[in-house]
Amino acid sequence: MMLRSAFLALVLAGCTTPPSQEPQQSTTGCDLKVEFASIGTGIDRAVLEKVDALLSGDKGVSTIGRERWGREGEITLCVATRSEADAARLFNGVKAIFPAKTEKPLRVETRAGQSYQAPVALP
Repeated sequence: MMLRSAFLALVLAGCTTPPSQEPQQSTTGCDLKVEFASIGTGIDRAVLEKVDALLSGDKGVSTIGRERWGREGEITLCVATRSEADAARLFNGVKAIFPAKTEKPLRVETRAGQSYQAPVALP
């Protein structure tokens, strides 16, 4: 919950610094976690559909948990994978689906510490 608040605070502050590419130990209990946040306009449902399609058709995925946490469709996908290699591969697949710039906050991370937040397009 605290990570989600910090993530949203950075987005609302207009932080344009790219996320660190240095691996850091994740505090998530998920092998792969994908967050779809909103700033008053709902989440990017098209990206959610693409991520769902990628994950649901992958043999490296054991389970997908869905935690809804906001009023505008905000959701976190918590993915259990068969191996750390599957989580890393899927991290790259999800990252490739994210748009180059977005008005809807998108984030993906692995338990091993890979983390990426799609750059926010400034109005």
